[in-house]
Amino acid sequence: MSPPSPSRGRRGTERSDCGRKTFAARDRERKRLAPPAGLTRRDIAEAHDWAREACRSRGIPVIAPIDSVHVQPWSTVLRVPTSGGLVYVKCCGPTQAHEPRLTALLHREFPGLVTEVLALHPTRPWMLVAEGGKKLGEAYSGAELLRKWREILPRCAVLQRDITPRTDEIIAFGTPDRRAARLLAGFADVVAGEPAVSGQRPDRLTADERRALTSVQSRVAEGLNALAALGIDDTLNHDDLHQNNVLVRDGRMVMFDWGDACVSHPFLTLAVTLRFASQQTGRAQDSAEIAALRDAYLEPWSDRASRRELRDAAELGRRIGEVSRTLTFDAVARAYPGVIDTYPGGLAGSLRRVLALFG
Repeated sequence: MSPPSPSRGRRGTERSDCGRKTFAARDRERKRLAPPAGLTRRDIAEAHDWAREACRSRGIPVIAPIDSVHVQPWSTVLRVPTSGGLVYVKCCGPTQAHEPRLTALLHREFPGLVTEVLALHPTRPWMLVAEGGKKLGEAYSGAELLRKWREILPRCAVLQRDITPRTDEIIAFGTPDRRAARLLAGFADVVAGEPAVSGQRPDRLTADERRALTSVQSRVAEGLNALAALGIDDTLNHDDLHQNNVLVRDGRMVMFDWGDACVSHPFLTLAVTLRFASQQTGRAQDSAEIAALRDAYLEPWSDRASRRELRDAAELGRRIGEVSRTLTFDAVARAYPGVIDTYPGGLAGSLRRVLALFG
C-alpha cells in the first residue's frame, strides 16, 4: 500500500492533501502506532539469520550489517549487503501475506518484467529479492516519465492477459478476490462499516455522504455489468501501479510491490496509474498525454473490441478501480487500527473519491 500523491506546499515541501503533515511526519506516526508487519525483536533477528543463510547458500555471503529501509505496519524491508551487491528481504504482514508467492510466480513467468525473487521463507510471508534499480519517479519526470509509462503499460497488459489461466492459483495464495460480485458486496460492507472505522475523525463521512454512497452502488453494478459485456476475463490487477512501484536499471523496467494486488477486471489497474501520472506530471486526467497512456495500455487488447469500446471500458475501469481501493483502505484500517488516520482523508477520503466519480 502506498501513500496518496502529495500536493505541494511552499518551496516544494510535500504536504498532505489536508495540508497538515509531511510524508516524513506521517511515516514517523505510522511507525509509532503499530509494529512493523507484526514483527517482534525475535522475528527481526530471525529475518536477519534467514537472510544470511539464504544469501550464503546462493554464494553471495553478507558482508556488512543488515539494516531496515522501509518500516510500515503492513511490511518491513531489510537491505542486505552481499558480495554480489545489494539484495532485500521483504517481510509482509497479514494484509499482504500473498505477496511473496505471487511475486515469485510472476517472476518465473515474466522474468524481465517483475522483480527477481531469490528465495521464499518456508513458513513465513517473507521473500529475498534482487536489487531492481531506481524508482521510476526518481529516475524520470515530466515528458520522459510519461514516455516510460507508454513503454511499460502495454507490457503490463500482456502480463495480465497471459496470467489469466493462473487466476485460481493466484487467489489460492490469498490474493483478494474482487471479481464483480465480491467487489460489490465488499464495497457495501465498507460503506456500512465506515462510521466504526473512521470513529471520531473530524473528516469522517457525513450521514448524507453515506446515503449517497449507498445509492452509488447501483451505478457501480451497472459499470461492472458493462465491463463484463466486453468479454475480457478477470485477471490479476496490481492495484497500486504508480511511479514508486516500478524500478528502472540500465533501461530495464520491472514492476514490484504486489502487496495490494487483487483479482478483478484488468482495466481497474488504470485507476491508480492514471491518477498518479496526472498528479506527478501536472497533466490533467483528461489531457492528451494521459489519454496516450490509456491507449498504450489498451493496445494489447485491440483484438477484443473496437477502439471506442475499449476506451469506454477503460473509463469505467478507471472509475471502478477507485472502488477497489476503498476495500484496500478498509482492510488496512481494520488490521492496523489508527494507522490509516495518518493518510490524508483516511478511508473517508477514498470513499469521497468514489462519490466524486459516481455521484
